[in-house]
Amino acid sequence: MKKSINNHKGFTLAELMVCLAIISVIATLLMPAINALRPNKNKVMFKKAYYLAERIVAELVNDEEAYPFVEGKFGFDELEAVTINSETYQGNSKFCRLFAVRLNTLEDDATIAANCNATGTYDNPTFTTTDGIEWGLPVVDFSKEPVDDPDNPEYGNDYYSILVDVNGAKNPPNCEDNPSEASVSCTAPDRYIFYVRTDGKMKVDGFYAKKYLGETNMIENKK
Repeated sequence: MKKSINNHKGFTLAELMVCLAIISVIATLLMPAINALRPNKNKVMFKKAYYLAERIVAELVNDEEAYPFVEGKFGFDELEAVTINSETYQGNSKFCRLFAVRLNTLEDDATIAANCNATGTYDNPTFTTTDGIEWGLPVVDFSKEPVDDPDNPEYGNDYYSILVDVNGAKNPPNCEDNPSEASVSCTAPDRYIFYVRTDGKMKVDGFYAKKYLGETNMIENKK
């Protein structure tokens, strides 16, 4: 009787280890390219928030029903009461409430009306939109004239700022974009400040905000 001969060959342990090492090296070389192709979610959400804010501010400052022309007024400094769709908007909460009306918010009108009379912050937002972006609108006093110099510190005080947390206060990294790259503690900040002037002009000062907007030529002349 002839003996059956097993000619099947398998990988030795050494060969398997070599294969794994090669795969590991290839993966290490490809990871930077893969990460570069992966969209920066905070960047995408920042641009979305800026688009929305820019559009709403432009709509409001040109809305004669909300801000009727008054001699000597510049736009948002018209704080007199207006009634729109049976709702009355007036005083320092006027801008905040009218801004919120144009967004899809999780909060109802009564909650927003109450929050617009408080000081909004990153951790105590005035309202949250359905996409998870949290908006903090400090009580805005637009009764003073806009400054002509965008580099003047007054242009960027809390009276003119909109605070935006693009992924919500409860989600990391919870770091704010700053004017200097060296002062930014993360490479993909999720918290930004939009500055709004009485006449509707907008600006950003953050390093990454300017970078993101500059990529699509969105930064406006702030004078």
